[in-house]
Order: sequence, then C-alpha cells, then structure tokens
Amino acid sequence: MLNETDICKLLPRWRKALCLKQDALAQLLGVTQTVISNWETGKDVPTKRLFLRLLDAMSASSKDRFALDRVAMAASRTVRASFDLDGVRLVMISQGLIAAWPTFSTRLNARLADHLVDEASQFLHDDSFVKSVKRGEVAMVSAVSDQHVSLDIDARFRHRWTAVFRSYGTRSMIEMTYDQCDPGVEKGIEKVLYFDDLAER
Repeated sequence: MLNETDICKLLPRWRKALCLKQDALAQLLGVTQTVISNWETGKDVPTKRLFLRLLDAMSASSKDRFALDRVAMAASRTVRASFDLDGVRLVMISQGLIAAWPTFSTRLNARLADHLVDEASQFLHDDSFVKSVKRGEVAMVSAVSDQHVSLDIDARFRHRWTAVFRSYGTRSMIEMTYDQCDPGVEKGIEKVLYFDDLAER
C-alpha cells in the first residue's frame, strides 16, 4: 500500500501526464500552490483528508463511480440532483427532479453560482467553506428552503434539503436530496456535519 510519501513522489509525474499545474491542483484541493510544492519536494505530506482526496484524484476508478452514480440517479424517483462545485453546474438529475422542477431539470451544465439565493448562497459564496469542501472536510449540510436560485423557473415550495459532498477524481460534487415539508417549517440551516464529527461517533 502506498503511503503519503510514496504518493507525493508520484505526484509530479501524474500532474505532467494530465498537463495539470501545481496551482490548478491546489485550487481543486482548496490549498495553496506552496502546499503542493512542499508535498512534491518532501518538505511536508498531506493531512489524512487531503491524502484521501489526492488518492481519489489519481485513481482511474473515479470515472467509473461517476458513471455508475449518474445511471443510478437518473433512475431514481426521489427528488435528487448532483452539481459540480465548480460553478455550481447541474450534472445529474433524477426522474423525481424532472417531475418536481421540469424547467430547472433542462438546465444541465448551466453555471448557477451567480444565481444562488438564500441558504444555498450562504455556503457556496463563502470561500473558506468551499475550500474546506475541496479539502474533503465537509460531509453534509441540511437546511429548509423555498428556492435555491433567483431564476424564474418552476413552482417554489417549502422543502428540506440535504447536500452530501463527494469527490470524483479532481471534481468536487454536491449531491442534493429534496423532500417537501410543511409550509410552516421555519426556513434556515439545520445542520453542518464535518467528517471529523463522524469519527467521534
């Protein structure tokens, strides 16, 4: 089994094969270019979370997992979607999402980051939160909302949503599940769960 030091020695060759510069990899992982340089020169090694993100990024199996998750979500009757963290682009939709928001479901690959509102914008417009997601530290967020974007599409309704953060290679993704709830339920953020919190349970 390769350890942190072994992976860091392979890192420059892997980056060059993908034509991926240090600063581009740093952005994908939510760290600085200096951190990547220190890993590659042996001055430092990644934390456990960043090591797992790096392994996933370097693994060919991430493409297979992404393809399988896309097929599984497309067949689902629950209201689900998956967004690429970069630009908050809609990349996977379920049958349930098409039924709930038919117009929104046609916006595949559209950049939605500039249109975020309410609870979704609180997280995804916070640079330090986004970096912690890219470093693999955030597990899940849940909240109650009426809408997520300022675009005039589909009916709005009060719903509880859960966002689970996943990575597929160098891509950071947000997998969303939506459940309609009573209109009297108060809007707002309910829970932010970090992976370190899970380890303590």
